[in-house]
Amino acid sequence: MSHEIKPKQLRALLLLLVLVPLIPTVLMIRFVIDAIDSERTAVIERTSNAYGQTLLRADAALGKQNAAHDRPWTAPEILAHYKSLLDPQVAVRVVDENGRFLAGDFTIREGHSTRIAKSILHEVSLPWSVEVWLIEKTFIDESLRDHVVTYSWMVGISIVAIFSIATAAAAAVQRQLTLDQLKNTSVATVAHELRTPLASMRMLVDTLRQGRYRGPNQLQEYLDLIASENLRLSRLTDNFLTLSRLERNPQALQLQPLSPGHLAEDAVQLLHSRLHEPGVQFELLLEEPLPELAADRDAMLTVLSNLLDNALKYSADPKQISLRVASETASVIFSVTDNGIGIARADRRRIFDPFHQVDQKLTRSRQGCGLGLSLVSQIVAAHGGRTTLVSEPGKGSTFSVSLPSVS
Repeated sequence: MSHEIKPKQLRALLLLLVLVPLIPTVLMIRFVIDAIDSERTAVIERTSNAYGQTLLRADAALGKQNAAHDRPWTAPEILAHYKSLLDPQVAVRVVDENGRFLAGDFTIREGHSTRIAKSILHEVSLPWSVEVWLIEKTFIDESLRDHVVTYSWMVGISIVAIFSIATAAAAAVQRQLTLDQLKNTSVATVAHELRTPLASMRMLVDTLRQGRYRGPNQLQEYLDLIASENLRLSRLTDNFLTLSRLERNPQALQLQPLSPGHLAEDAVQLLHSRLHEPGVQFELLLEEPLPELAADRDAMLTVLSNLLDNALKYSADPKQISLRVASETASVIFSVTDNGIGIARADRRRIFDPFHQVDQKLTRSRQGCGLGLSLVSQIVAAHGGRTTLVSEPGKGSTFSVSLPSVS
């Protein structure tokens, strides 16, 4: 028995995926800090041992020179002796038994430098000491540089990998949440759209079966209403089937040479009664000459009829709607313009998503389940064309479909 993850569980998982990467990131940063500190200590220890051995050799050399020396050594002389035997990258100073400075680099301070070796001078008359100090910003930093670069790359790659995996997982969870919400919305919307015409048809059929009508005129009126609702259901199911077919196989279109003008006229004929109702001003503009198209006739009729149907639904009386067909470089453009409510900028990005509607309420006054524009976009894309929208709230919209022409 399969267990379906609930939206609350998905949201909890999404929050967990956001927080979890922080733990290994903090641990990795802590690891680098500890590793660099350990390496710094090791470098200082190795350096201290090396310079300690050097000081012992310097002490021995000083003892030999002291045996032949006819007077006591001065602090500057001792400093010069050790400086001549040690590397120039270290600082040397001579202090007395109380640690008081006698000669050398007076500016050396704890915290800025590290004392790495010290020697008591037994070969001189006074109890002096020689201290070797290492400037951390020079030798130690240079010794650690390769390690720091290696650790930084390792941590950087690890953090990027952790966050990439977490981001991909979070995106998948977010997608699942969106699909879950879309599924609930689409099921409710489609159920509403199917129920309304079915309820109307059932009521009209029951009325006719019971003979509750006045004369042939009312009978014809009821039959026309039943036919209209039946057409509405047919169009809805056709949209579902076409969308499903395109999602399964975008190459399932049957392309044939078509005249753009005839295609536009056929689309207008499908909605002739609605486009010529009172309060509707419709205009078909064919900018000849128009090159032929390689297109699926039924699919393109669906595109144009959906665009015209949207223009009729979202325009208030008096409706001003036009279908313009023109040619540009290697393309034919079908443009449907209306004086309707327009579309806000925030909704334009999602207007071609399946089941997306600006008005999400089931009690909305306009029919439709939000499949029309999604179907338009997919059919046009399957023809190698593109769909564009120019709109301003309160000033109408223009949907344009650009298809490659037959050269």
